[in-house]
Amino acid sequence: MATDQRSAFGSEIARLARKHKGLEQVKAVTKNGYTVLLTGMWGGHVGAIVITDPAGHQIRRADGWNIGKTAEIAEFLWDALEKDKARAIERERLAGLKSVSITSTDATGRAAGRETSRYHLTPKQLTQVRSLAEQLASVNAAVTAAE
Repeated sequence: MATDQRSAFGSEIARLARKHKGLEQVKAVTKNGYTVLLTGMWGGHVGAIVITDPAGHQIRRADGWNIGKTAEIAEFLWDALEKDKARAIERERLAGLKSVSITSTDATGRAAGRETSRYHLTPKQLTQVRSLAEQLASVNAAVTAAE
């Protein structure tokens, strides 16, 4: 489904560029509601493109290319825009969470092992983890003192 949308998006923008080949600048809204601005169009070249999705996320490319590569460029920008949106969703999901690294150590056996992992915890979860760590530390201290 996403590949079909990507291809259709690329084709639609390529048609737009070919249709308005002689204009310096063209702005249009795609069938999916994306706003596309093509500038610096002269001869068989496009100078820059700015794509804004319906939610306001924006991506641009301004290094110039042959008009025949427009579909490929648009598909690449589609992918980049989708990645940007996914990162924004992830940042929103992690808002308010604390990022912590927890290292666990196994001191038993012949080879001691350490493993560090990263977690995103709510303030309540962080308090619980700290409490458990303190309990483990006191138990370990008691065991070590008994030996």
